[in-house]
Amino acid sequence: MLYFALLILFWSIIIFTLWLWKHTLLKKTWHEPYLSDFALIIESDDWGVGEAYHLERLSGINTLFQRYSDHVKRPAVLTANMVLSLPDTISMQQNCFNQFERKTLSKNFITLLNGFKHCISQGTFIPQIHGIEHYYAPGLLQLAQQNDPRVTPFFNQPDWTDWEALDSPLQGHYVNGTQLPTEPVSKQQQQLQYEHAQQEFFNCFNFNSKSIVAPCYLWDNTSETVWAEHEQTIQYIQTAGYRCNGRDQNGHYHQDIRLIRSGDKTEHGALYLVRNAMYEPADGRKAQDCIKQIIKAFRQGEAATISTHRYNYTRSEEIFNDSIKGLETLLFFVTGHYGKRLRFLSSPELGQWLENPEQAMFCDAQKKEWPALQSLGGLGLLNAFLWRLWYRHQKLRLLSIVTALVIPWGILLLADKLLNSRNPSL
Repeated sequence: MLYFALLILFWSIIIFTLWLWKHTLLKKTWHEPYLSDFALIIESDDWGVGEAYHLERLSGINTLFQRYSDHVKRPAVLTANMVLSLPDTISMQQNCFNQFERKTLSKNFITLLNGFKHCISQGTFIPQIHGIEHYYAPGLLQLAQQNDPRVTPFFNQPDWTDWEALDSPLQGHYVNGTQLPTEPVSKQQQQLQYEHAQQEFFNCFNFNSKSIVAPCYLWDNTSETVWAEHEQTIQYIQTAGYRCNGRDQNGHYHQDIRLIRSGDKTEHGALYLVRNAMYEPADGRKAQDCIKQIIKAFRQGEAATISTHRYNYTRSEEIFNDSIKGLETLLFFVTGHYGKRLRFLSSPELGQWLENPEQAMFCDAQKKEWPALQSLGGLGLLNAFLWRLWYRHQKLRLLSIVTALVIPWGILLLADKLLNSRNPSL
């Protein structure tokens, strides 16, 4: 009994010392938002203008998502980041590349657009803005005028749809990557890009996008100012946990904000959202690794937001089949293990919850309201808080092991499981 009392005293001293050392960090982490529901968001960049066969691939995703639903009977849903135009290469050849011309989703890709609208009506597809295009158009126009070999093969095609074949630095939208290091794009030019994007998005879907993700995660404070000052204000900005405002002379990304948490605010009041899981099977990031990242997010009381690009589903038939199979593995896992508290939702709906946890969420695309997500409290909140410290801070993790603080935490985890409040630590 004496040894047990001494051990409790030792742990108490360690915890008190830890509070004196890290109280600012501990308070900030404690006051972050915590979810009781297991919220899953599937984010996919680069949908929009493209080849006709993309519709068949999208149909495969829609059919799969219809087979899996959450505890409020909502099917799995794809938050699709839309690229809304492509170069009209024939018109540009005719004007000798003196002016950039576009083919837009609403005018030139009607069949694809109708396919997207059908999936919206099925409840499996929620569009948001990626960009009017996936490159800096004035920069590409200048290269075409110079007969630059990086773009000439594409602009000489009668119908160029594969911007992903461009050199990587050229795919930035809010930076000029025609040379390295990249150059920032002026506020006036970014205003034009964003205005064109919102107008075309409305032409396609009859509502304005309140959320956005910048192509290649390249944007800056000017971008955020433009998004905030425009009549159609962006409220939610999707990130990978950082902000990059350009690339250096070696093509490496430069991070001007190095750590972003979901719910952090820009100086203009928009909320950052963070992707914390990756399912990119075409790049070797398979379902099993993604499942581990989902578990990690759910343990911490976070939404699991998956990044999965369009090219996983629009390349060869073999890659598509492999990607669909892995996607079904993910959905089978989450519905089987978290079904009683599982929620499928889109990124802007997560943003709504972060703004007002008590309010029901409204989906602009579907014109439908969904029940509010449940916030975490009690013992489950304490364990999720400790999981965040464990995963985020190596020194605290090492301290808990060395001082055996993991023992009382293990008891808390077991108690939480027995009380059946939540058990994401599978």
